[in-house]
Amino acid sequence: MQTRHRIYTIVTTVILCLVLLVLGETITRVFGATNIYDYDPALGWQPKSNFAAHMQKTDLSGETYAVDFSTNQYGFRAFGDLGSNKTRILFVGDSWTGDPNTSDQDAYFSVVGSCLPVEVFAIGGGGYGTLQELMLVKKYAEIIKPDIFVLQYCDNDLINNSFFLEGPSINSMQKNFRPYWVDGQVRYRRPADSLYTLMYRYSRLFRTLDSLVTMGQYKLYRSYYPPGYQAYDGLAPAQSPTQQAEITAQKMASVATTGFLMSEMQRALPSGTKLLTFSASSDDQEELRIWLSLAEETGFTAYPSVSMKVEEAENNGRIVRVLDGAHWNRLGNRIAGEELSRVIARDFLQDHQVDCLIK
Repeated sequence: MQTRHRIYTIVTTVILCLVLLVLGETITRVFGATNIYDYDPALGWQPKSNFAAHMQKTDLSGETYAVDFSTNQYGFRAFGDLGSNKTRILFVGDSWTGDPNTSDQDAYFSVVGSCLPVEVFAIGGGGYGTLQELMLVKKYAEIIKPDIFVLQYCDNDLINNSFFLEGPSINSMQKNFRPYWVDGQVRYRRPADSLYTLMYRYSRLFRTLDSLVTMGQYKLYRSYYPPGYQAYDGLAPAQSPTQQAEITAQKMASVATTGFLMSEMQRALPSGTKLLTFSASSDDQEELRIWLSLAEETGFTAYPSVSMKVEEAENNGRIVRVLDGAHWNRLGNRIAGEELSRVIARDFLQDHQVDCLIK
């Protein structure tokens, strides 16, 4: 009798667990947050193609506004007319370009398209590093043949570009799917058939739980790094001179890698394409210096005024960011887009008149 009771208990427990898993999977698929990315074996994750969603976003003032987000068959948020004779501008970046912090028509690249006589093409991915952006350039440069290429840079790109520096990060999805450029070849932290990769790809419940764990750790640590590793992103002093020396060496290596990848972008684009870059922030002077140096070394014209204009408005009391305190809201995108329009018109379009500036 005891053996039967034990077997009954085990079977009942297994069935109950399976029912709960199926129920959890169903609930997260029906009521879970909108996912705008698909798995890609090379990029790690890529914007969904032919996708549209109506969402809500909240900015730092607490104001909630509607966001209409969409992509075309290539995953682009903006894809101009290839038959047009207008100047073509290709924008590639990370979450400041690809994520739905504003509606498509309110994003900085669309502001450029409304201010200038140009055809705009824009694609990006939340969390992308420079290698992923280079892969996009290689994939679409010959289709679009841009006259101007704009790289949207972010100061966390150096961490995203380093297999070592991103290793202790709590953001398990990004580091486990991201391609890295290591010793002259593309390297992934986990194989495509690893348990984590397969669970994340096919289970919405697992993705939800993974995201909740990351959010919980971030609230606990107030960093994407656990204690002992927060020197990796500069939020705490190094634990020892040895750790500091290792971090410094790895950051220098990442700077060199980033420079190489930016140079490869130039090689992947049609001859004569003008190269521009702007950064999503300019408040960290050391990171700003590194970005400006990288741009100069790789043939990009850097425009720090884009983020500086947004930060100036913020310092004057205007709400320019969404609730996460980092990404730009509609106003932040508007300011950035209008400053980009001004410098592009001045330096690349024979000073074409820009008549959409905020008064």
